[in-house]
Amino acid sequence: MTSQLPAILPRIAVIEDDSDLLDSTLEYLLALGYHAWGVCSAEDFYNRFSVDVVDVVVLDIGLPGEDGLGVVRHLCASPRLTVIIVSARDTLDDRLAGLKAGADRYLVKPVNLAELVANIETVWRRSTHPHFNHPAEQLQEEKTKAGHWHLSKQDWCLTGPKGNSINLTAREFYLLNCLFEAKGEIVTKCSISDTIIGSRVFNGCERLDVLLARLRKKCVANLGLSLPIKTVNQIGYVFTAPALIE
Repeated sequence: MTSQLPAILPRIAVIEDDSDLLDSTLEYLLALGYHAWGVCSAEDFYNRFSVDVVDVVVLDIGLPGEDGLGVVRHLCASPRLTVIIVSARDTLDDRLAGLKAGADRYLVKPVNLAELVANIETVWRRSTHPHFNHPAEQLQEEKTKAGHWHLSKQDWCLTGPKGNSINLTAREFYLLNCLFEAKGEIVTKCSISDTIIGSRVFNGCERLDVLLARLRKKCVANLGLSLPIKTVNQIGYVFTAPALIE
């Protein structure tokens, strides 16, 4: 049904105002052995969370009362809490707003439940692995550590290994975010193009090549460094240097 589950399963809360979708999601998670509960609003979540703490929150944006982005911003105060947005809002601006608010993942409805669990497993594994669980001072040290690149979700900024930075456009940020999250794995051109340019654009991959070429020149001109992105012919791109996302 899904990939092998982590030895210690995270506790999960689902915030979804579509009762049918909420029930089916919880049924799937419970069948896999997760401790999971769900509510239909932010207010109900806060009440339940105060007595039944979780590790991962899966939520929609369009909620009654306080919207999902407000919940994400509130939960950012808990650094060990993972947040995954699952929303029908699929524009680039919507996805960037979710990431900037502090979400760890942004999935667009309809989402296959096996894919949702795969994302839960991945972010949980990373959040509990020592390499991804730095205190603030260790993270600051990593930002300037030789060979490391740093991408900031808050101000859409790329920092090179020498500590100097450049500001990114929305599409530049999302391109790098996709590659950084892949942790050295190849990301196909089509998946990136469909996300940041649009699946209905016939020359999306070619436009993606142009975007990357401009970003490479921008890095050379402003950072004095070549962007460590390898192009895998006919397939996609891979970020080849150590990279961190804040």
